[in-house]
Formats: sequence, C-alpha cells, structure tokens
Amino acid sequence: MKRTITILLALAALGAMHSCKQVPEYYTTRVPIFRVIAPEGTDGTAVSIDGKAQSVDFTVLSTEEWKAEVSGSDAFSLPVKTGGVGKTTVSLVAASNESGATRTGKVSFLMGGETKYEFTVSQKEQLPYLDALPADIAVSADGEVFTVNVDTNQSSWAYDLDDGKSWLTETARSETSVTFSAAENNTGSRRIAEIRFYAVEAPEILSYVSVSQAIPAAPPTDYILDVVFNDDRSAKDNSSLGMTVDASRLDASVAVKYNEKFGRNVAQFNNETIARSGLDAGYYLIPYKTGDPFAQKIADGFSYELVFRCYYDATATQVKPFSSTQAGGTGMCFRAKTGEINFECHVGGSWKELYSGILPEKNRFYHVVGTWDKTNGICNLYVDGELTASVNTTGDFKFMDTSVDARWFGIGADPSANDKGEASFYGEVAIARLYDNPMSAEEVRALYKLVK
Repeated sequence: MKRTITILLALAALGAMHSCKQVPEYYTTRVPIFRVIAPEGTDGTAVSIDGKAQSVDFTVLSTEEWKAEVSGSDAFSLPVKTGGVGKTTVSLVAASNESGATRTGKVSFLMGGETKYEFTVSQKEQLPYLDALPADIAVSADGEVFTVNVDTNQSSWAYDLDDGKSWLTETARSETSVTFSAAENNTGSRRIAEIRFYAVEAPEILSYVSVSQAIPAAPPTDYILDVVFNDDRSAKDNSSLGMTVDASRLDASVAVKYNEKFGRNVAQFNNETIARSGLDAGYYLIPYKTGDPFAQKIADGFSYELVFRCYYDATATQVKPFSSTQAGGTGMCFRAKTGEINFECHVGGSWKELYSGILPEKNRFYHVVGTWDKTNGICNLYVDGELTASVNTTGDFKFMDTSVDARWFGIGADPSANDKGEASFYGEVAIARLYDNPMSAEEVRALYKLVK
C-alpha cells in the first residue's frame, strides 16, 4: 500500500513540473501591437486637405515590422514607407493642386502583408491665395524690428501701410517676407496700424496684418529714498519718508559738483585706493531700523537705482558704491572675481547674486536697476535699460547687521561688521534711489531714457 502511494505522489510531482514548464510558453505568446493615428481633425478614415503644397502626418505605433503604401495620384508621395518597433511618423507629401479639380488618393498601412488601416485623402483644388503672418503683432513703446512672412501662389505681391506710414519703415524684403522697423512711440497713446498685403495682378486677393504699439511707461516715482547732494557736501532724502542722509563721516576726499548731463549735483569719491576697509570717514550713510516704514517697504519687495561712473578701469576687486550688505541686505557691487557689475540681495537664507557680464569702462556713466519681486519670487538686474540677469527667489528678505546692531546704506562705501566703512568706491555717484515696488522692464527703460 505504501509503495502504491509513493508511486502516485511521484507521478503527481512529475505532472506538476510538466505543467509549470508550459506556463511561460503560454504567457510569452503575444499578439502584435499595430496602431495608426490619423492626422488631427480627421473624420474617421477620411482625410481632407486644402490645395496648398503640404505634408500630412500619420503616427504609427508598432511592435513588429510594417509597410505603408500610397495610391491614386502621383501628386501624393511617402518618403517613409517601412518601419519597425516603436513610434514612427509617416508624412504624406502632397504637391500643390493646380489640376482644377479635387484629387484623391489612398494611404494604406500593412503588417504581415495584410492591410490593417486605410485612409482616403482628398485634396481640394488650389484657389488663388495670399497669407500674411503673423496676423497680429505687438511692439514695445521703445520701438523694435519685426518680420511679416508672405505665403502666396500669385506671381507678385505688395502692401499698403495706410496709417502706419508715419511710424513704420521697411528695412528689408525678400520674395517671401518683409521686415519693418517701428519707431519709438512718443505720442502718449497706443497706436495701431493695419498693413494690407495684396496680389499685384489680383488686388482682391489680400490679407491684413494688425500692428499695435504700447503706450510708453511712465518713470516710477514711488521713492522710499532719493538722495540729493548739496553744494556744501551735505545731502538730503527727497522721498516722502525723509530719511536722514548722514554726512558726518565725510573727509577731504569727498566732493560735490554740478553735472550738466543730469542737471544735478554728483558726489565725487576721490581717494584713488579702492576697496579700503576699516574706514572712519570718506562716505555718506543713511541709517535705518528694521521696524521703520523704510525697512518694511524693502521687506515686501523693492527696486534699487544707481547711476555712477568709475575713475578707473574695471578690476577684479569688490567695490560697493551704494549698498547695505553685511551678513544680509542688498546693493550693487563689482564682483570680486571679475570686476563685473553685480546686484546682491539676501533672500530665503542665502545671497542671490546677479552677474551682469558687464565690466564698467573708466569715466563712462552706467545706469543700474536691481529689483526684488517677493510676490512673484524673482530678482532682476538691468544695466542701461537692458535685462542682464534674473534669479528666482523664495522666502523673506534678511537685513544687514553689525556688531553694534546698526544698519545703514552707504554711498561711497559699504558697512562693515564693526560699523565702519569698507569696499570703498573711487568715482562718482549721480543717482542713488530706492523704490517701494519692483519695477517692470518698461518702467526701467523709462528711467534709463531720462539719463542716457
């Protein structure tokens, strides 16, 4: 009896082993995947196109080799006729239909010699046309260059500027495009021009392009600091906050003179040794406290403006003409590694450095605007009206600090950790301002126009 049971168990085990060997074979026998996605806008298997020369894309998804064929008209062709595993784009190329009637063709997709998909393509007769694109163009108030592309089956084309003649000028033209220059908008209002493109031999075949130009932005005036230098070397803040501009740390190296270009006095810092530290004198300072309205306005986003020139060629030394940076804060400096114009802003626990790539030339004035937009999380740096650097930000602004809990913006030098001056400047400061809000690019350009 025991022997019989043992034999039955052994046979059962052999049967189970044989069954397990069959399972992988069953699951590895797969049905090939073959799918053809018709062009967008296709109604079922019917593809309708206009009479222009063009290509129509089909998408093939397959796990096996396949073939595509086209029939019905020599005007249709398939550059790609075979494919294999994966995703493949098959483009049906259609020549312009100048036959005078609709023409049709068939595109077939086969796998294993069997047609799996078939599409009927109908191409309408090509009628006279002229398309000018883009149809809507927006240009800045400062003026800019733009190009209109013209697609037509007519022998020649022309255009009429109508109301745009006074501010749009053709600068270049080819058989298929024309380039215009829009002049700066000084009218004080938005202006619009309709450019009419038409076929010379058939003027009724036409297309319109609308060009709109924005109203120039007004220079912002939401000052929270606007330093004015007086003839006697004192200085004051012309903003509504009336911040104190302390001149008690000046020395004989600091002078004030009138500049005709800007129509205002500029401060001159004449000590030829740049980047001095541990300074008791040689600079202006604007003290503030973190609870002041001034500081609160900085903390929710601001703009910084500086107009300066150096009395020396750029050098790889950190110098700070107008700043408040000590373990926090903000201001412009010349980058220590390169000497390039750099805007610094301490946000979210770290310094955000915006390198302009611009090395200031000796005796040339530069206009610098740095902005911090807390709401949208971005810092921007503009030099002479152009955006040169941008950095994303998160978190809060951190103010500068010193060992004696003092905070100030310096003009001519930066605060040091022990409340002295450092990173001293050798040159002129014409404008040193802070604004309550982050400026737009248009507002920055408006400011630059006032000083360039």
